[in-house]
Amino acid sequence: MALWVETEARRANRNLILVNGVIAALVILTVVMNSRYCANFFLGCEPISATELATLKSPEQRWRNFVKVSGTKAFNTGYRDIVKHVEKSTGRVISSEVKDEYIMLRVAEKILLVKASPGAEQLEYSGELVPTSDQVNSDLLAPLAGQEADVRAAVLPFTLNAADYRDNGYTILIFGIPFFALAMWNCLKAARRSSEPQLSPVWKNLAAFGNAEQLSQQIEAELQPAMTRKYGNLQITPQWMVRRKFFSTWISPVADLVWVYKKVTKHSVNFIPTGKTYSVVLVGRHRQRIEEQMKEQVVNTLLGDLATRVPWALFGFDQNLERNWRKTPAQVISAVDSRYQQYKAKAASASAPG
Repeated sequence: MALWVETEARRANRNLILVNGVIAALVILTVVMNSRYCANFFLGCEPISATELATLKSPEQRWRNFVKVSGTKAFNTGYRDIVKHVEKSTGRVISSEVKDEYIMLRVAEKILLVKASPGAEQLEYSGELVPTSDQVNSDLLAPLAGQEADVRAAVLPFTLNAADYRDNGYTILIFGIPFFALAMWNCLKAARRSSEPQLSPVWKNLAAFGNAEQLSQQIEAELQPAMTRKYGNLQITPQWMVRRKFFSTWISPVADLVWVYKKVTKHSVNFIPTGKTYSVVLVGRHRQRIEEQMKEQVVNTLLGDLATRVPWALFGFDQNLERNWRKTPAQVISAVDSRYQQYKAKAASASAPG
């Protein structure tokens, strides 16, 4: 029969593999769904002749749709994509900038619409062949049908995006590859920990207090409903504190507590208070420190419970104590040990025969 600590290690490792496996699968799925784009991104732009370009009715006809086009004449249409920067609180436009310009490039007897970054017109552009947007069709090309019908008839039914066609590829490189690598690393790490539970954080956590196997049996025996009090995600047995999270399990002896205090965090939006959250901070002699958020009433109840279990511990926040714990934790632990000895002596004196 598996030990409780082994079961907890497997649970955390299983969840780690599950989540990171999904992340890796999503990255792979994204690449597969955009395989044509990804292949073109890495293969680069291929020169295309004016004759072949003129025969295309749609950019989907050509698998290599990252192309390099050379023309004989180019002129700016004056149509632009403008980005406006708006102040969130008032809706006022602070500034605006030209993101893209639309160029008409004469290629043999045809005209290719080119979406390009602002700048002087060129006779050669590299980019991705994409469908012409409805906005461009209605605002730029439709009026040409009545004004310059011959020009409109010569315009090819797609656009060359020479401005931001590589942005999605860079996004995949910057985010997709690191996410995939991290996900695979986590899966391998979790698989190794599953085969060797002693490598899992929960096992190492428990081993800091003694023999992990023996302590695991003790914790499992105490984790019974009649012997356990639950405060949020924190479970307290007669001798142990256990907090389970999706990827981890934290364990610490109750008697190990050195310092306990309530933490209140105020929240506001635009300097307008929106509420408070409450949490309890538990600090142990093995330098372990956790913070668990709970409702204020639950925090107060937990503090009262711990005060009866470890009355020698330090309760309440103090900046000097915080500074001393960071700089000289051994002195703080020594002071708590002295309080414990005084508590034992007082309890022994009180229980001694009259």
